[in-house]
Amino acid sequence: MNKAQECISNKISTRDSYVNSTDYSNFGIYTQNSISQDIELPIETERYKIEDATYVNGVAAYEIVDKQTGKDFYIREDQLAIQRDEKTGMEFLINMDQPFSYNVTMTSELKNLLNDLSDQRNIDIKEIPLQGGLVVKRDPKTGLNYLSIKGNEAQGVSVIITSDKDIETLNKLADEFQKYPVSSQRSTAGLYALLEISGNLKREKDGFTFLTPNGVTYIPYDGDSSKAWEIDMPGSCYATARKCLAAENDCADISAWTKILKGIKIYYGDNYGTTQENNAYKVDNLGRYCMFA
Repeated sequence: MNKAQECISNKISTRDSYVNSTDYSNFGIYTQNSISQDIELPIETERYKIEDATYVNGVAAYEIVDKQTGKDFYIREDQLAIQRDEKTGMEFLINMDQPFSYNVTMTSELKNLLNDLSDQRNIDIKEIPLQGGLVVKRDPKTGLNYLSIKGNEAQGVSVIITSDKDIETLNKLADEFQKYPVSSQRSTAGLYALLEISGNLKREKDGFTFLTPNGVTYIPYDGDSSKAWEIDMPGSCYATARKCLAAENDCADISAWTKILKGIKIYYGDNYGTTQENNAYKVDNLGRYCMFA
């Protein structure tokens, strides 16, 4: 593995936490004294299974498995709420401590299973708008929908998988990126695919330019780190950087950025990767990545 690949690999963290982790531990649905303990887990349907994940600080927790998509996630009972995107009408169950790692798209089958759980546990599962600045967006190239943070899409993305076709589309895009030497590793190719889907990566003539919440990176397709560069920028510059990336600019030309971004630091060649400690991604094979700050 060359230096450029090592730098990219550093972006893919084995940690599973969320940048700016927030406390959405109670949506107003949880009254511990009134909860019935008479329930046998797991309960399941053909597609879903809800298993006991024991108690956390006196609060029941569950592991919910979507057998069709392969997604499974942990959620505390006091976070059980159906979150709805007002624009698309899509509904989700989301662990707000780690929203890009732990979410599932709501279906009538899952909703019925949750109603069974709420009846047995004597709890009220509310329906609320999407929380934490989350929005549903659509990638015009692939047609894939994804969850992201409004105004800073580089913080994380979770592709909304609703069919085998969605999985096939995501895998085909990762296959494209795996053909480049710099992203020959599957995990790196998957990361670049997700960055492109979320509008945070542009393929240039000789390399990729992509955004992080507080930076811009350029890396040649052949992985030659001597030609790579990074910009460390204030988070307030992200919106400006995203507009620049979307415009018809040569974003591999660093002057395109120095003209519009203020208060930045630039790292060239041998110093490429200096900002990696502050720009580490975690990515998985289910269409999700998180940015760690």
